Amino acid sequence: MARKPTENPYHHPFVKPLAFDCGFIQIACREAFEIAMTTRGLETFWNEDLQDFGEEPAWSFPLLVESHQENAEERLSGLFLQLAVSYRTLDDQLDEDASFRAFKREQLKMHTTFLTIYDGDGIPDTLRECCNKIIHTDDFRPVYDNGSQPRDEGVYSMTGEIELAGTKGRSKWAVSVDAFKFLEAMLEVVVHLERGVGSNELMAEGGSGDDG
Repeated sequence: MARKPTENPYHHPFVKPLAFDCGFIQIACREAFEIAMTTRGLETFWNEDLQDFGEEPAWSFPLLVESHQENAEERLSGLFLQLAVSYRTLDDQLDEDASFRAFKREQLKMHTTFLTIYDGDGIPDTLRECCNKIIHTDDFRPVYDNGSQPRDEGVYSMTGEIELAGTKGRSKWAVSVDAFKFLEAMLEVVVHLERGVGSNELMAEGGSGDDG
């Protein structure tokens, strides 16, 4: 029911937490997944066999490939940042929620690890810390491989590993994140909330579905 025009919503007596938009999380996870997987399909457009006819190898659709390559990493990092901030906010809001804390323990047990730590002391291996590193990284660097020897053959594609590096105080740290595991974990959070095990008040209105 629409509120009366004389009602001031500022004075509502209930708490108004930031909304965790499950619909957005689903869309962002899918888009990030598709960006990484698209790099694995580019090989079908690389015409290596042209050299057999005395021509230089070339892309079938060079403008499309160029557009993808120029924007893929930037789009991926933007999506990961939005996901990380969303989860950190939710984790703070549900800090005292027993069911969510139990869910996080089971999730970590299932995935075993979220971070590979190359440099840095006292870095907890949790999804929350994974988000912290994404938020504070100075270098967001997807790892590529072309799956061939020698390396000057084949087409490089994202492996799913993302290396992050930054500083905390005067100490440097370096870790890597499994992109697919991170995205899967985010969708698990959505499933947990949509089942009503947690604080449904934090979910954005209409955010429990997909985008179609």
